[in-house]
Amino acid sequence: MKVIHFTKLVIMKNVFVFLLLVFTLQTPVAANDLKDHSSPYLALHGNDPVNWMEWGKPALEKARKENKLLFISIGYFSCHWCHVMQRESYSDKGIAKKLNKNYISVKVDRELNPVLDKQLIEFVQITNGTAGWPLNVFVTPEGHPLVGATYMPRNQFSSVLGQLDQKWKKEQVSLKAQALDMSKTLSTMLNKQERITKGKTLQQLQKSYVATAMQYADKMQGGFGEQRKFPQIPQLLALLKLNAKYNKDKEVDDFIQLTLKQMASKGLHDELGGGFYRYTTDPDWETPHFEKMIYTNAMMPLLYFKAYEQYGNENYKIVALETLGFLNNSLRGASNAFIASLSAVDNNNEEGGFYLWTQTELKKVLNKGELKLANHYWNLNRSNELPAGNLPRQAMTLKELTKVLGNKPEATQKLLTSVKKKLKDYREKTRTLPRDTKLLAGMNGLVLSAFAKGIEYNPDLKSTGSKLSQFLMNLWDGKTLRRSAADSKSGTLYDYAAVSLGLIEWGRTTKDDRASKLGQAIANTAWNTFHTKRNWIEDPDNLLPSQVIQAHIADSSLISAEALLLKASILSGQQTLIKKAREVQNIMTRSLEVDSYSFPSLLSLH
Repeated sequence: MKVIHFTKLVIMKNVFVFLLLVFTLQTPVAANDLKDHSSPYLALHGNDPVNWMEWGKPALEKARKENKLLFISIGYFSCHWCHVMQRESYSDKGIAKKLNKNYISVKVDRELNPVLDKQLIEFVQITNGTAGWPLNVFVTPEGHPLVGATYMPRNQFSSVLGQLDQKWKKEQVSLKAQALDMSKTLSTMLNKQERITKGKTLQQLQKSYVATAMQYADKMQGGFGEQRKFPQIPQLLALLKLNAKYNKDKEVDDFIQLTLKQMASKGLHDELGGGFYRYTTDPDWETPHFEKMIYTNAMMPLLYFKAYEQYGNENYKIVALETLGFLNNSLRGASNAFIASLSAVDNNNEEGGFYLWTQTELKKVLNKGELKLANHYWNLNRSNELPAGNLPRQAMTLKELTKVLGNKPEATQKLLTSVKKKLKDYREKTRTLPRDTKLLAGMNGLVLSAFAKGIEYNPDLKSTGSKLSQFLMNLWDGKTLRRSAADSKSGTLYDYAAVSLGLIEWGRTTKDDRASKLGQAIANTAWNTFHTKRNWIEDPDNLLPSQVIQAHIADSSLISAEALLLKASILSGQQTLIKKAREVQNIMTRSLEVDSYSFPSLLSLH
């Protein structure tokens, strides 16, 4: 995966040529510290021959005591290439021997340590030009990143481990100095972006955001960029709001509606079970990367409901409600909360296999009339595009399908509904998907916001939302908010912000005063814990030294924690919180002026 919108900077004159890529996972041998971990991703590595440690002070202290480089490997459960790296490298005794002898190896679940992940992603992005997962970074005992990469095949990885060990033994002093200099240089560079400016007002940046976003717009296929297509929901939400507020430009409206149509009808959307995949591997929205993430499916309803309110297209409301249904049916976990993700790889170790169809399988499930509909509507009788078959993607409209079948519209819709159910039931009986069952505070806060909006259109969703709000309340002990159901660690800024907003929005919609008041209390604690002197601290327990000031926090695939907390504060009704939010929103920095595209949620906050 490519991470975009970080400033590219080539600084390391001696960046190791051999480190340019990614990593992999699986196969039992001897247990390590991760055995039976509550994180399914970390537990997968519990039987690796690598002496994995969890991220924390003990790992740093061990590295300092033994004067070894830390090897920090970050991934997540539904990441296909993370699993590949485990099978190829981390299950290999030869690789394990090198790691165990010469490095302190740390395995990290990015969803449990998002701030560490962000910091190291940024380092690799800036030094290599691209970054993604699995993310692998060698860090000095003092905590300064030295060099990093993404996936690497076993032989390349083995070579890197040997070469870097020799370099560390011979040039340790210069490597430590190089890493320290790099950290200082990056901090200086990033801090320059946070300088306060007085060149433009918030209103001026709001107006110019639309033009900036349209520079990245793919007006032929929808979405942003010309390679892989990510939903980029924060950018689309901001475009919806700000174009309506200022420009009312038809070209912008056309682009937004094209994008909404493409996302809902092509490869990003699951035609049978509902829900959206994380991204497509092509610019035409055809072939998804088949992992399904909770955050994508929490934010999509917010986008489609907003579009429905703005454009009046009933299909947008249907997609939004269907996605909430997917969350309920497929991502519901223990304690009435929602799990982190569904794997891209099925029970047969086939990427996308759960969602793909061959003609042989279709003929087992459908009669001739149903097969005709499926093949025409989804173009399923094309040559197999992937080893496991073809993905259902809309190839025509219902009106066109009705004409092909020679039916009345009502009969076509009825038959389509029946075919979808048959295929969905069949795949759920005959196929399974690994699930990342973590119950994350921040992600469930996002889901609660989605249900708070959804009950305006379907009151039956109230029961689910009420149970979820109670789950979130139980993560709060009166002073701190836990980051997950199975973790005693205090949450990050994102957890506090998303849970606060979710509870406040739920309380406002349902008249639940208890939820509203608790959301306000969490917001107050968030301001006191995470914001000081014009600087956001995303995780007070972050162990890597950093001198970077964050006047504002950029959006990523997620709405930024800053924007969530500001919105929660504005909706809280508490004047002190509202004043804080407005003051921060009106701080103009160089980063906002030169890269407004990365801050859509902050700029579009009303």
